[in-house]
Amino acid sequence: MAAPLSLVAGTRDDITRLDQQVAALNQQLQQIQGQVTALQKSLQEMNGRLDAIARSAQTADLRADVEDLKAKVVVLSTQLGELKPGGEERPLAPPPASTAPAPAVEPQGLPQPANAPSEKPAASPPPTTGPAPPTAALQGPSPELYNQAYSDYLQGKYDLAASEFQQFMEAFPNDPKAGNCQFWMGQCAYNQKRYTDAQQAFEAVIERYPTSPKVLAARLKLGLTYLSLNETAQGIATLKALIQAAPNSDEALIAKDRLSRLQAP
Repeated sequence: MAAPLSLVAGTRDDITRLDQQVAALNQQLQQIQGQVTALQKSLQEMNGRLDAIARSAQTADLRADVEDLKAKVVVLSTQLGELKPGGEERPLAPPPASTAPAPAVEPQGLPQPANAPSEKPAASPPPTTGPAPPTAALQGPSPELYNQAYSDYLQGKYDLAASEFQQFMEAFPNDPKAGNCQFWMGQCAYNQKRYTDAQQAFEAVIERYPTSPKVLAARLKLGLTYLSLNETAQGIATLKALIQAAPNSDEALIAKDRLSRLQAP
């Protein structure tokens, strides 16, 4: 017995709708695969840059760049996992602060903390009579004290590192790395969960050293510090302001991820 025409027509409509849904799903899958491919390419580029910098990391600033790149790789890896079909969302680890390996060979001839300079050089020449003031410590190459402080920071000696960064700032207030010192002092306090001190240090970077290369990093860490102080509204506002000011920066990428996880149900 032949099936009723209405039943045949209904079956055809169902098949048509299923075909349309399958086509839509295939289109979405192609878009996701394209995004995954793009993220994989970006991840490979970041790993290449990371390897290149790691091979030539002979100064404290280059090692800091390695840490920044590691943070970006973590973000890209998280986004890649979220875009893969069937992939599970993985929480983003915070940017590494004190887990970077200590330098294999520490710089030689670094001044010890007790002998490090603690006062600014005198603006006027010393008197012609009497013993000359002890200014030899201030005449040494400034990177040595900075590298020593950063090396101590990498080893988790936060109190010692903060003291040395402070000594560098006082001895070389006009050095381009003075703003970096202020930032790393904030990092020392942040890693010790002294969030109020960290907040003041990061704010000082922004206010006193507006041209420092650490300004964006200081704005990011300031926002995270507010969140650690349970000042959520201020933290969100600070991270959003960073994203608006430098939307294409690595720091903005990390801020976007933190906000998305913070606002997730």
